[in-house]
Amino acid sequence: MTDAFQETIDDTPRRLLRATLGKNSGDPKLDGTPSTVYVAPADNASALARVADPAQVQVFDPATESAQFLRHDAPHGLLYLPYPYLVPGGRFNEMYGWDTAFPVFAWADDLPQMMREQVDNQLYQIRMYGKVLNANRTYYLSRSQPPLIAAMVLRVFKAAQNRDWKEFDPDGVFDSAGAWLAAAYADLTAYHTYWTSGDRLADGGPLSRYWDEGDGAAAEVMLGEPGHYDHAIEHFRMRLSQDGADEAEIALFYNSRAEKLNPLYFRADRAMRASGLDPTGHWGYGGLQCLFHAPVCLNALLYQMEKDMTEIAGLLGRADEAPAWKDKAAKRRAFMKEHLLDRETGIFHDYNFRTKKLNTEPFATFFHALWAGLYEGEATLAAKAAQAVLEKLEAPYGLLTSNHISGSQWDAPYGWPPLQYFAFEGLNRAGLQAAGKRIADKFLKLAQTVFSDNNALFEKYNMQYGNAEVSVVNGYSINVSEKGTFLWTAAVLKLAQGMK
Repeated sequence: MTDAFQETIDDTPRRLLRATLGKNSGDPKLDGTPSTVYVAPADNASALARVADPAQVQVFDPATESAQFLRHDAPHGLLYLPYPYLVPGGRFNEMYGWDTAFPVFAWADDLPQMMREQVDNQLYQIRMYGKVLNANRTYYLSRSQPPLIAAMVLRVFKAAQNRDWKEFDPDGVFDSAGAWLAAAYADLTAYHTYWTSGDRLADGGPLSRYWDEGDGAAAEVMLGEPGHYDHAIEHFRMRLSQDGADEAEIALFYNSRAEKLNPLYFRADRAMRASGLDPTGHWGYGGLQCLFHAPVCLNALLYQMEKDMTEIAGLLGRADEAPAWKDKAAKRRAFMKEHLLDRETGIFHDYNFRTKKLNTEPFATFFHALWAGLYEGEATLAAKAAQAVLEKLEAPYGLLTSNHISGSQWDAPYGWPPLQYFAFEGLNRAGLQAAGKRIADKFLKLAQTVFSDNNALFEKYNMQYGNAEVSVVNGYSINVSEKGTFLWTAAVLKLAQGMK
């Protein structure tokens, strides 16, 4: 392993930390110029202290004024966070929900204060905005992302059992790790409610689905990727010209007389973006059928969250609350086994509640089920299912997202660092250590080989051909890197290095 490769991994948090608000407020997805920093009244003084130009700060009430930012023509800007935050890099110059989980998993021991502050930035979002945001831009106020915050909290808390709490909290915001955990518990409880209520319930419940509270075109797409919607119109036109076209299905999303996309199209497009898998052909063209699925990934993460909350309640001595969380987890597992499990193959699949069918196309999010322990006590079934999925998705250089070439970036031939993590860590947790180590080693070797050619880590990789070349027709057609690195890639590589 080259020194430069290792140095890049280890140095990534420093390279991608945004310590000031005003200087780093520009949005490369738009025109990149410094933008307004929006802040709640209670934090106005703190925001002003972190910008050079006070005129850049604007006070707003998240409870009453968030809806205005759901229009693409609104004056968009950066949302205040209380601590310096990590960004993925490149065009992603803001703090993202699930992206930041992997650095916390990787560096909670090595960078205790920085990683505790990443968690506290997300807990702040729950209190202020009602959820962990997709990212801290105003146009993301309408949705969250895959929920990993409870696991992040536990990772920091357990790291703090071996260190002085002052290393995590030198300013003394909390008296102890226990006091910090108790404060986090209330926020986590609220966030669990967010995912298990309202329109986020799949077909009314009890399982959950991805959802976005906004209507109409997603602002970041209209402003940064307008061709995405032009492609959709052309796609539906072409479909209608073909023999045997399902006109009723197409009419859900496209008005052929007016030659424009229907409101349901935008609702579905937004839900797909909440999943983080944007876009993928796994849920049909453009991932639009995501709206009608109870997905393995989301419900496995919520199952893990409910187990984590059981543990946290126990750590806090809340004996009256721990059983309720344990019961929630048990019920979710039972419902997932009832609706998402293919009993013949033993594989958990996304469930389309509109068609009442499993989506049996192989997809890498299957490994979330292993990671969350859904096969606990069923080692033989776990091994059978994992082997079947690996036979379809394991490629020469790592794990494919799917085995379907759709023209979308979350499909073959591409593989994504977070999905490599859920695969190798999930396999390891399920007792399939050899397979987990194989996936981890493949990803490490691929990333190092690409680094030797490009002196950079990238957002995603071509697992079939062993490079970082990207060619998509649905989504942004670049492979992001900043200062030679990308946040979740470096973090997952760090985690892969820890595989035994």
